[in-house]
Amino acid sequence: MANYTQTAATTQIKVGAGKLFGIFVSAASSGTLTIYISTASSTTDPKFSDTFAVTAGTTYLNIPAGLYFNKGLYIVLAGTSAAFTVAYD
Repeated sequence: MANYTQTAATTQIKVGAGKLFGIFVSAASSGTLTIYISTASSTTDPKFSDTFAVTAGTTYLNIPAGLYFNKGLYIVLAGTSAAFTVAYD
């Protein structure tokens, strides 16, 4: 069963191992997301993706089987405004 977190800020989604199933952006006037496999953002931490611009009403990384991560899931929101929901386990 998947969990979800809805947020509008840089967030530590989970600490430890898990799976990322997807991200849905519900609102955005501008902004970018960077998805790290870590417990904090760092230029040396591995990423699920490089920084990408977000658009309201768009699903990103829709992966039914999930992408495994081992250290944690940390998402950095940059820009003026965006709200998003992360599905994970």
